[in-house]
Amino acid sequence: MHSLTSWLLALGGALHLPVVSALPPSANLSSVLSSPQLGLSSATEFFNPSYSDWTNETQRWTTHEAPKYVVAVRPSTEVDVQKLVAFAANHSIPFLATGGAHGFTTSYGALHNGIMLDLSSFRTVSVDADANTMSIGAAVRFGDVFEPLYNAGKEITTGTSSCVGMLGATLGGGVGRYNGLHGMILDALISVRLITATGEVVTASTTENSDLFWGVRGAGFNYGIVIEATYRVTDLTSQLVTNADFNFPLNASTAIISFLKSLETEMPEKLSLIALVTYVAEYGGLTFTLNAAYPGPKHELIQLLNPLLHKITPLRQNITVIPWKDLTYTAFFAAEPSMAACVKGLYRNVYGGSVKSYDISSFDTFFHNMQGFYTTYPDAQSSVFFIEQFSKNKTMSIPDNSTAYPYRDVTAHLLWNFGYPTGLEDTVNEFAINARASLQNSSGFSSQQIYVNYGHGDESSEVLYGARKLPQLRSLKKLWDPENVFRFNNPLV
Repeated sequence: MHSLTSWLLALGGALHLPVVSALPPSANLSSVLSSPQLGLSSATEFFNPSYSDWTNETQRWTTHEAPKYVVAVRPSTEVDVQKLVAFAANHSIPFLATGGAHGFTTSYGALHNGIMLDLSSFRTVSVDADANTMSIGAAVRFGDVFEPLYNAGKEITTGTSSCVGMLGATLGGGVGRYNGLHGMILDALISVRLITATGEVVTASTTENSDLFWGVRGAGFNYGIVIEATYRVTDLTSQLVTNADFNFPLNASTAIISFLKSLETEMPEKLSLIALVTYVAEYGGLTFTLNAAYPGPKHELIQLLNPLLHKITPLRQNITVIPWKDLTYTAFFAAEPSMAACVKGLYRNVYGGSVKSYDISSFDTFFHNMQGFYTTYPDAQSSVFFIEQFSKNKTMSIPDNSTAYPYRDVTAHLLWNFGYPTGLEDTVNEFAINARASLQNSSGFSSQQIYVNYGHGDESSEVLYGARKLPQLRSLKKLWDPENVFRFNNPLV
């Protein structure tokens, strides 16, 4: 390990920055990082646990298996980030860069006594309508892009929650309502500016560092910090989107899963369906909220939903036509402002799964078991289960070997979002693991397939990244991050 003095001197030479003198190695981390010798810009902000706003600064969406920091830094410039990464890597100090701070994998819990790199200064969105491109900074949330894109007459696949970081979602794949129209979010990626473990900034695209660009699209958080990304955007499919929300009781489960199953192979590219399953005392227990979105006329969406609506009568419904930019805020009976997805500091434990072909009886059994679980453990009744089903035709039309993303053949993604007091930890984990295994065994896949951004953290690399992709991904890891500096977000090794 380099001495602090020699490293600071070397850093100044490598980045063409003046270094006056180094602080002694015994200086505490916060003092070293804020010292003039490190040369961070004057606008960079520092936080430590004694600060009154420490919790607010370091708070993630979930406190479950959260990383533990001794200092937080909010760099102001790209060069600041370079210096901080190089410093931490050279001194074996763990760190994590955060944009939306919405990731939930338990692998974050392996970070202790580290540095939080708060990238909130990099929250810019630039749309070039003539070039059909959009460039964003590292901390941009989905909610930041809706208005600029809509005003330019453009669109892109986005996630279903406004507060999730767009880059974090992109690097793992990016599932969303417009997958049927445009593919995964990563399929729209043109290039990235990435800060490597040495503090170097590189551009990755199909023409520059193309091997790295391949790996970034599906496993990007293993190779560096993407400080900026440029995407291809398209003209609005329709300025107006029809959004339909329905509440159904538990006894509608067979009809709902049968309807989803009927769309396994031929789902209209404009149609997106998300089922949210939670406990609602008003309706007597487990309740389904089905959201359908369609960038087209209301009557066309109703026609697509009639096979379901002719079988079961909703407890409540709302169908409205709204601008594309307002879809996320209108869906689920306009619950976005109050949904737990956008409230930080909650204790949420998340598991993921996938479906190729629905086994209706397995889902009926699962819903029956979930009802019993919530009845037995009422403190877990704030939990939510999601089924996300989008057309996969566009996603599968893109060659599998063009990106590292491994699971283009998934029909539906499953997501368990458990909320409960810590005393139920073992009980919830046992239920979740058994439920995930049961639905995976009847999923139609020969082996477990879980979208990496929905990974709990207990899965193998083969499950999260695909066994056929791993050799190339690990070769890239040896080339770009041989010391495994970036290892806290579902690591490859």
